[in-house]
Amino acid sequence: MSVGDLIPQLAGLSYLPPSPRALGLGGQNFTHCCLLALNDSLTVRPDGNLSYTPTSFVAPGFSTAELQTAIQNEEFPCGATFNGDMGGAPVVRVPYRWCEKTCPGWEISHSDVMQQWIGPLVQFIVPSLAFCTNVPRTHKLAIPEIVFKARPRTLMGLVTYWIRLGGALVLMTLDTVVWLAICFAFAGPMLLSAVYEYALDRKVLEFMAPPSGKPPSMPARLRAQLLLAVVVGNIRMATLERTEFGGPERHDSAISDDVEAKMSAKTRKMSRLVHNSVWKRVMTMVDEYEAVRAVGGRHGDVVSLPTKLKALLNAQASFGSTVGAPVLFFLGGFVYTVLDADNTLGDNDTAHALAFGLWWMVIPYLAIISCAMLASNSPCALEGIVHDGGATAPKDEYEQSFWKQQLNKAKTYKGIGFIIRQLSGYNPIETAFEGRFRTVKLWKRGLNKREWVQEAISEYVPFSAYQGDNKISPNDLRKSLTLDRIDCLYVLVGALFAVLAPCCLAFLTSYNTPQAGLSCRSLTYVVYAVSQVCEMALWTCAARLKIRYGTRWSETNPIAKRICWWGQVFVGFFAIFAAVGGTSMQLLGVYRSCACKVPATHWPRLNNPDAYIVLSDNTGEDIRAAQRWWTVTGSTGVVVVGIVCALAWWHQRRLRKVFREEADKLDDDLVESETVVQRPAW
Repeated sequence: MSVGDLIPQLAGLSYLPPSPRALGLGGQNFTHCCLLALNDSLTVRPDGNLSYTPTSFVAPGFSTAELQTAIQNEEFPCGATFNGDMGGAPVVRVPYRWCEKTCPGWEISHSDVMQQWIGPLVQFIVPSLAFCTNVPRTHKLAIPEIVFKARPRTLMGLVTYWIRLGGALVLMTLDTVVWLAICFAFAGPMLLSAVYEYALDRKVLEFMAPPSGKPPSMPARLRAQLLLAVVVGNIRMATLERTEFGGPERHDSAISDDVEAKMSAKTRKMSRLVHNSVWKRVMTMVDEYEAVRAVGGRHGDVVSLPTKLKALLNAQASFGSTVGAPVLFFLGGFVYTVLDADNTLGDNDTAHALAFGLWWMVIPYLAIISCAMLASNSPCALEGIVHDGGATAPKDEYEQSFWKQQLNKAKTYKGIGFIIRQLSGYNPIETAFEGRFRTVKLWKRGLNKREWVQEAISEYVPFSAYQGDNKISPNDLRKSLTLDRIDCLYVLVGALFAVLAPCCLAFLTSYNTPQAGLSCRSLTYVVYAVSQVCEMALWTCAARLKIRYGTRWSETNPIAKRICWWGQVFVGFFAIFAAVGGTSMQLLGVYRSCACKVPATHWPRLNNPDAYIVLSDNTGEDIRAAQRWWTVTGSTGVVVVGIVCALAWWHQRRLRKVFREEADKLDDDLVESETVVQRPAW
């Protein structure tokens, strides 16, 4: 009589995994490993009863009679599922070295087990694809025009259209997935810049309309410029011309006062805006309206400036429709997942799928903050309002990016330069929006809006002497519109919370899932969180340097700049590895391996008896951990996202109301304005 005669599940057991796939490509099966361990743990005594072998892998304190009773009660340890018994299935655990020798490789996710890959993919990643489309971007993969070519209008043209359409769908899917990966891997600096812009919007509008106290006295032009900075501060500035080209000098607004004061007159270079600069072109709407009112034009002669400002404000899509409703549906699905998890208590795949979903909540946070800002993601409305001479206007010149500089440098080399020149006519990437105005990347929006605010302050400085004693002084203006330490602390705390809260909840869920401890999945969340914090620190350092050097940032190359850049490359590698690699390994099942089933604290001492692996499923410890953590972490994640979304919506609505009220005041201010001061041309 054999063990298989007494336990049918062990009858005819083979030492080879059932899958023909190579072990290194996911062909392992840990349920089969559990069967092997249980088979090695049992023997049949001469009297025909079961007995444990000297090297039994069944946990001590569990007799063979209890094992047989558990099997009869449908709690066979290998592949057990929750049936309402809180005691769980018997524990089968093996030393790491046994697992490494007997069960090498990893187990690929099975299509019939929903929580291994289909569940996380549909419940968390697919909604994130929709969320990431609301995150501002500057470029995208170009779809060739031939896809939607109208001719030839023949049967062959109709047939080939579906082939071309399939290619376009592949490009669109690839573009969205790559953008989602970028958003997830670099969420830290994106959130920090977005929260910075969020705080700057509040600073400007609450300066113009203080919640308590009397509003400052300022000219209508400055009021209009600050309002424009709020709604178009995401538009990229053109480059600056040096005084060598001639023309009047002016203060370089992009460089801080303390640094400029320390620069000698010989080394300090003043600069002026080019004739077709973005700032000057946008401010033409203020100039035109001032001119019409100065000559006694009627209100209906031109579209009023307040109307244009409110049109730019309304160009940003409604928060409720773009992200509020999607967040509601996402949270509804997440709540269902948490409640349904009670039916599968103790299931290891469900626990890690829940942790995976909590981790990916970084993307909803990013979408919420991105949609709560006042500047529209698209420059199209501004393009229609501002007249710039159309096709006859000179092209804007922008500061070259680091990659563009390296590409130009590579063209000077013979071999590489020849290849680049041959490919120069092919451009698979296009700008996200057509038109003359360009938006900046999300991680640059905060500093870019600061440039717009500083530009308004700098233009106010020469005219402040003519405004009278009742107007605010330039120094007070600059101080009032600069984020102080408390504001910067709020920005830092808000951005860190949006990044670290999902990571902490995911970490707690995976860390406390038996075998409890720091392992592959929880380490992934730690590496991701640390990389995001480092990216945010490097972004802050680079931002301080950019403010210090102003418009000379692209021309100077201090060691601090190189450290920041190479630091971002180094940290970015780990961020991409954790975000993209960690997600891929979770969905594929790479983490289902012997090394990832033992806590990391035992990795240096894998021969230690405590370095064991639990191969059985749905044990009592699994069930208790699920009861203790699943509902708590899942509910906390849902509640926190809901609260953040509600607060962001309320704050945006409040600022939009203040903006409209301040815009309406411009008509009254411009009526009083009276004398148009002749401004120097630059």
